[in-house]
Formats: sequence, C-alpha cells, structure tokens
Amino acid sequence: MKMPILIWVFMVFIHSGCKSKPPTTTTPSTTTTTRTTTTTVYSPTFATDPRTFVVNEGNNITLPCYVDDLGGLQIIWERANKTLAVGDTVYEEDGNRVHVQNRENGSTIVIREAEEKDAGEYVCKVGAVELKHTVQIIVRPEVEPDPKSGVVTVKEGEPATLSCKVTRGNPEMAINWELESVRCARYYNWSLYKTCQGYPIFWFGLSNIIPEARRWSSGVYRCKANNGWPEPATAEIRLEVQHTPILSLTPSLDYTRYWTELMLMCSITASPLATVEWYKDGQMIEVEEDVTTGEEQVTHRLHLKEMGQGYNNKNETWVLDQDRLGLYECRARNMMGEASGAMEIISSCDRDGQVQCFKRVKEIEKLVPAQLVNNTEVNNEEED
Repeated sequence: MKMPILIWVFMVFIHSGCKSKPPTTTTPSTTTTTRTTTTTVYSPTFATDPRTFVVNEGNNITLPCYVDDLGGLQIIWERANKTLAVGDTVYEEDGNRVHVQNRENGSTIVIREAEEKDAGEYVCKVGAVELKHTVQIIVRPEVEPDPKSGVVTVKEGEPATLSCKVTRGNPEMAINWELESVRCARYYNWSLYKTCQGYPIFWFGLSNIIPEARRWSSGVYRCKANNGWPEPATAEIRLEVQHTPILSLTPSLDYTRYWTELMLMCSITASPLATVEWYKDGQMIEVEEDVTTGEEQVTHRLHLKEMGQGYNNKNETWVLDQDRLGLYECRARNMMGEASGAMEIISSCDRDGQVQCFKRVKEIEKLVPAQLVNNTEVNNEEED
C-alpha cells in the first residue's frame, strides 16, 4: 500500500529535525537617468563703436549699428526704454520722422529734422548684446536785451548796468560782449572802422556794470551767446550817458573872386541833444540854419559874408561896416548844463589871408544843471 509509506517518510523527516529555509522576497530595483540640455544663444560682435553725435536742430540724426554676422537675428532700436523700431517696422508715434535702413549685417536709424526732445541715449539691441549711442542737440540760441527797449540811459558819473537774457538755446552758452563805437577807431585807424565796430571787451556774463559811466562810455554794446550753433545769437544795447555839452568853435575863411566869407563853425557833442543859439555882443541874433549831424557831434555854422574883398576885387574905397565887428558867441544848452565859445571879429579879413581878422575869446563848459547856469562861475580862456 502506497499511502502508509508516504506518511512514514513525512514523519521521519520531521523527526530528523530538518527544517526548510524561509521563502526569500525580492524587491525590484528602478534606475533613473537625467539628461541636461544646454542651449547656446548666439551673440554677434559689433562692428560699430558707441559714439556721441552732436546734431544741429533741424538736421537729420543718423545712427549706425552693424555686426559681424546677424545670424538671422533682428535689430531692435530703443530710446528711454521705448521701442522705436524692430527690423523694418517703426513703432515711434512720430513715424513720419523716423526711418530705418536695413543692410545685410546691420541697420541705420534716421530721425529727420532733429528737435530738442530727440536728445538722449539710443540703444541698438541684437540678441543679448546692445550698443549705445548718445545724441546731443544744439538748439539755435536766442538772446534779447534787458530791458527789451535795448536802451539804457544814465547821467555821467552814475553806474550803468548792461544786461541781456537768454530766451532759447541748448546746451549752456558762452557769453561775451563787443562794443560798437566810432571812438575806438581813433586808437587804431579809420580804415579799420568796420572791424572796430565789433571791438571785443572783457565781459563774459549776462550782466555787467560800469561803476561810473562817462560820456565816452556811450555806444552800442553787443551781447553774444554761443553754444556751438553756426552763428552766435546777438542782442544790442545802446548806452546813452547824458552829459553837459562839449563845444568847439572854429573859424574858416573862404576867399572867392569878389568877397571873403568868414564862417564860424560851432561843433557840439551833447546828450541829450543841445539847443544852440548865436549871440553878438551879448544879444541873441537870428541866423539862417546850416546844420550838419555827424556820428558824434552836430555842427552849426554862422556865415558872415563880405567880411573882406576877394582876390579879384579892385575896389579901393571899400571898407567893412563897423557893425560887423564885435563878439560872436555860440551857446549850447541841455538839461545837464551849458557850454559856449566866442570869437571876436576885430577887422576886415585880408583878401591875401595875411592879416588875422579874428581872435578866440573863450571856450567854456559848465558842468551844472541848466537851471543853475546863471549861478555858475565862468572860466574864460583867451587865445591870440
């Protein structure tokens, strides 16, 4: 019988103390592989250097941006963190003034008719690299006199302030001054008169003071503002120094065929203009007006005709009317004072010019207001 044999074998196995090994549990293992992908961004090299462009107002701004190889990248133009253009597309609001010229390896941005607001930094971006240009706009300068009338009037001895005011322009301006005055030519040569009209003076500010103005300080002063614009801006200020008249009385003989004429020339420099009167022996006389106005002075002429015989007058019986002899005086007066000069006619004027028929009596200057003239001491100078 098979069944009892199997039981016996099993019993023997247990009795022998043999034990079976416990089952082994196997944990499956997992292997993870991480892959890192590195992307290389292409960065071209600029063939254009950053520059500062100085442009006059109204001219075009032209900014270049070129690289060795675009590598398919687009050029982006920016200003003040605002995009002006990408490739061929312009995004500027004032697009009519902005134009982009693209080339194989770069572009040029052009801004027409530059304005002051166009100044600043412009950035050309190509991929991860950028180029910066700086633009400075020179704005046409303008200055005006201060006061606007362009006239400064002071009395002799008072301070005079000459000023101008900048009303427009950029960048900051250098200020200098010139003096236009015929007086300066006297120190050089009248042939240099035109050059002398722009005689430079060592003033460099917008306002300058003459502590004690004198009559020779009068003239046209030019304030010039220069900021690099092709032509400086100019403002003119006329300084008028009021002073008592300066008078010079000189004789002149004119020998004609039949008669000799004596002319007294009264030349006056005065500010304001002086009124002129002629006197004979202390009495005012009416004369025919003969006045010439020059750059600095006004000349009044008194014509005394038939003061002697001419070179072809053979009249041996002619004698000068004694009423023609006497003291002739020219007086000039303005609000600042009075001046006078006198000439005494002592005889007829010889037709050969060998006998002097006059002598200078006085030439005075009163440095007082007109209302005090009558109380002023008069100093006379006599001259043979």
